[in-house]
Parts: sequence; structure tokens; C-alpha cells
Amino acid sequence: MKMNEIRKALAGISLCSLVLTAGPLAAQAATKTDDKPAGAPMAVTNPNAPKLFIAEEKKDVGTVPKGEPIKHTFILQNRGKSDLHITDVKPSCGCTVPEFDKVIKPGAEGKILLTVDTKNFSQGPISKTAVILTDDPSMPQQTVYVTAIIKPYVETIPYGFFRIQGLTGDTLSSDLILVSDEEDFKPTKAETTQSFLKTSIAPVSEKERVPNKGKHQYKVTLTCDPTAPEGLVGGSVKVITGVKKQPELELQISGVIKSTVSVTPVSVNFGNFDPKETKGAENKRKVMVVNNNLKNDKFTVVKVESSVPGVVAQVEPIENDKARFNVVLSVDSKIKKGVFEGEVKIKTTDGARGEIKVPIKGVVL
Repeated sequence: MKMNEIRKALAGISLCSLVLTAGPLAAQAATKTDDKPAGAPMAVTNPNAPKLFIAEEKKDVGTVPKGEPIKHTFILQNRGKSDLHITDVKPSCGCTVPEFDKVIKPGAEGKILLTVDTKNFSQGPISKTAVILTDDPSMPQQTVYVTAIIKPYVETIPYGFFRIQGLTGDTLSSDLILVSDEEDFKPTKAETTQSFLKTSIAPVSEKERVPNKGKHQYKVTLTCDPTAPEGLVGGSVKVITGVKKQPELELQISGVIKSTVSVTPVSVNFGNFDPKETKGAENKRKVMVVNNNLKNDKFTVVKVESSVPGVVAQVEPIENDKARFNVVLSVDSKIKKGVFEGEVKIKTTDGARGEIKVPIKGVVL
């Protein structure tokens, strides 16, 4: 046989063997390619793994009075063959608190109790969620939902809190009207913990009635007396409503009481300096005096004086501004070395703050 004929015969045998051998492997490879990307590990299912099942993932609890906590228990089942571990339950906001069983045996049930605080919700629908984290390999996390409609059986108008704003020394007040269709609505008591705040309750007059609102209407008045300190006003007013479905109503207080005259900054520190080596603005500080009492249109800064020898105080009016004045403190180049500490007295025509003292200090090198 010639050499060319032998080569053709061998090539035919090799090709035939390759097709017969590789056929099933090629088909198997094609199947694997369809299931997983090239190089990806094959998924291994553990037949003994735990398995979480929740028959009811969403719960609508219906209408709930504002302020009444929502409590609902979700039932969990372990349909696997090993212990199911609940590693955590993460609610969607701080108003929801979870309590849960941490281990559920195979074939057994566990519970997750969600408690939703409704005190700060507005009227209308709400939806709160919690994510359940487990060691179920097929479902490591699952979400449950609680929905409701918040209804205040006692509604507050025009808003749900008291607003107090004014100046020290003034008597300030804020009114809210409480309305309800509940027949047992008859507020008898309103109280607050702040000594300078007083409350009163009375049925609204015909002129004060809010149209198209609750059949029963009462006005609650919060009064802030002149002894109230300067600063933010907070706290709450608790109202006993008489309504069985909502026996108590907590109304927040928000506001601020300003001084009739304010100064900025409230103290002055020159720091460490050598007046002989510094000049101009480096040896000066300013204190701004502001009249917050718009009724006192004749307000002015009458006099300023410094208790520190070598520190001079002068009044500097601000052009086209009758409510604000600058008090300029200047350091004399002959001031003694060492630490100095004292105050600048600012005298005004304000009845409540006729004299203001601003501490001053520094170190002369």
C-alpha cells in the first residue's frame, strides 16, 4: 500500500473515534453551559438544611387610634430537617420593636412579635416592615409587613402641638382646638410639668367652632408666664379626654423665648498678644447689641464702660439700623503685661435688660 493511502486510512479512523468518544461529552458540556457560566461552581443543595416558611407575610390590622400601640405576631415554620436560626429582625424604623424566637426546631413553629408605636403618626395609612435574617440557605432573608390606618379619635386643630414664641418678661399663650365625634369625649384635665406653664380647658364658643369637624369641640390654652427663662421651650401637655378608645392625648410643646436684648458674642477673649507688635483690627474686638423688642422703637445703647485698665469700650452705631449697635473694645498699647480679666458694662434703654455685662479676658505678652 502506498504511503498516501495509509495516511488517509489512519485519518479516517482517528476522526471517527473522536466523534464517537466526544459526542456524549459535548452534549453534556453544552448542557452545563446552559445551566452555569463557564468556570462557575455547581450549586449544591443540602437536603438536611433548615427551611423558613411564613404563611402570612402581610397583616392589615385595620383602623387604630393614634397613640395606641400596634401589636402583631407573625408565625414562622421550619419545614427543613435541621434547626432554623433567626439571627436578627431589622425593622424599617425606630417606631417598630421586634421580639422573636431565635431557634426553631424542624417541623416546629416560632414567633416574631412586632410592636409599632403610633404616637407620632399623622392621620392616614401607614406601612411598616421588618427584615428577618435566618440561616435558611435558600432564603436567608424575608420581609414581613404591618399596615394600618391611623385615626385620631380626638383631632387637634390647627396642628398637633403648642407653639410658644416671644420675649422674656411677656405673657405668652397658644391655643389648640380638640374635636371628636365620640359621645364620651369630654376633656376634664390638662397638665404639664413645666412650672412656668399653665393650662386650661373650656368648650369652644360658637364663633370659635371649626366647621365640618367633630360634633364636640373644646379649646385647650397653654399660657407661659413672664418668669419663663430665655431659651428653647419644650415638653408636652397631657390631656385626659374621657374617650375610652383614646383616653389620653399627649400634645408636644415647641418654641423659643428670646431676650428683649441679645449680645453676640456673650464673652470676649483677646487671647495671647503683644499690643506693640499688633496694630489696628488685631487689637480690637466687637460685641453686637440687638434689640429684639420691636415695640421699643426708641431703643439705644446709652453707655459702655470697661473694668479693665487699658481696654477701652466705645459705641459704634450701624448705619440705617436702629435695632443694632456695635460695642468696640480697643486695647491701648500701654496696657500692662500679664493676664487681665474683667467685664464691659453695656447700658440700654430696655426695661428688662437695662444693663448687660459681657466678660472679657486676655494675656498681654
